[in-house]
Amino acid sequence: MQDLTLGIAMVRPSRRFLNDETMNGDVLTAGRYGAVRRVYIVAEEDEWKPAETQRLMASWNPGTEVVGLQGADHMPMFSKLRELSELLMEIANDKQS
Repeated sequence: MQDLTLGIAMVRPSRRFLNDETMNGDVLTAGRYGAVRRVYIVAEEDEWKPAETQRLMASWNPGTEVVGLQGADHMPMFSKLRELSELLMEIANDKQS
């Protein structure tokens, strides 16, 4: 409890990103939207956020590719580390965008 109290006491408002160009609309524009390939990896066995919900969320971003990872739960980096790593390498090496 002392750690939590100390942590809360140390939080200060920050203006760190106030002048960051990505925050002022000059970089993130409608014209540049989609310039970077987006892939959503669905954790097929996620009980907290069902696969259907994950696919719905991905559909809110036009042009997002959706790839399922069988047997992965909410934390695929723990439940399917090897398969996730291989899938990420496939995605990174895929020249199609």
